[in-house]
Amino acid sequence: MVVSDEFALTVVGIGIILAVPLTFMVANWVRKNVDHGEARFDSSGRLISDKEKSDE
Repeated sequence: MVVSDEFALTVVGIGIILAVPLTFMVANWVRKNVDHGEARFDSSGRLISDKEKSDE
């Protein structure tokens, strides 16, 4: 199958145009919906463990 140069460049251009906003959409979804396990520290700089905080 022979594909013309113009068609190939058009397909690549559309892919690049869609890749940038899709990347940001996925990154924002991950930022909002995935637990990142952020560390918390007390005033002396020691790590606050969730196990120490919860009484369960």
